[in-house]
Amino acid sequence: MTEAIGWFATAAFTISYFFRNAAALRRMQALAACLWIVYGFTIASKPVIAANRGFTFGVGFELSLACDFRIVSETCFYALPEQRLGQIPGSGGSARLQKIIGITRTKDIVMRSKRIPGKQAYEWGIATECVPDAELEKATDALVDELRTFSPLAQRTAKKLLNDTEDATLSIAIELEGHCYSRLRQSDDFKEGVEAFHAKRPARFTGS
Repeated sequence: MTEAIGWFATAAFTISYFFRNAAALRRMQALAACLWIVYGFTIASKPVIAANRGFTFGVGFELSLACDFRIVSETCFYALPEQRLGQIPGSGGSARLQKIIGITRTKDIVMRSKRIPGKQAYEWGIATECVPDAELEKATDALVDELRTFSPLAQRTAKKLLNDTEDATLSIAIELEGHCYSRLRQSDDFKEGVEAFHAKRPARFTGS
C-alpha cells in the first residue's frame, strides 16, 4: 500500500432518492464496497502491513489506519483533508485515529485538514516505524520475515483478541485473554514452541 493517495466520496442522500436515481445508488454501493475493503484489513486473520511514502491522504490514510502495522518513510505525509471538500472522513479514519492519538490531536488533524509528516506520525504513535525513504521496502520485508517466525495460530489469536477487546472493560478483556491463553496451551504450536525453547532451536510452527 505504498504511495497511497486517498479518494473521497459523498453520500448525503436519502434512501428514497437512491431508488429514483440509479447513478446515486451506484455511488453509494461503491462507497459501501470501499468501507468493506477498509474493514477487511482489520478483520483479516493474518497481520496486515501498510508501507507508506509520499502523500498518503484521505482513504489512503484510512486504509493504513485499518492495518496492524504502519511503516512510513521520512517523505510520508498523512492527512484527512476532506474538510477542504466540505466533507468528513467516510471510511473510519477519524474514529480509528481518535483511538490511537486521542480526541485533541484528531480534531487538529481532521478539522484543520492538517498534514502530519512521517516522523511526527511515529512520535505520536500513528506509525510503527519511520525509516529513510530508500529503506522502506527493506524495513517492510524485515517485519514480514520477523512475523513469519511466530505461530500463525498465536498471531491470529492475538490480533482478534486485541481487536475484540479494544472497547471492552479491563475485567472482560482479562477474562477473554485468559480463555484464549487456555485454548492456545492445547495447540500443537504451543507444544512445539516449548520443545524448541528447551532444545535451543528455532521453532517450526504449523498453525495448528
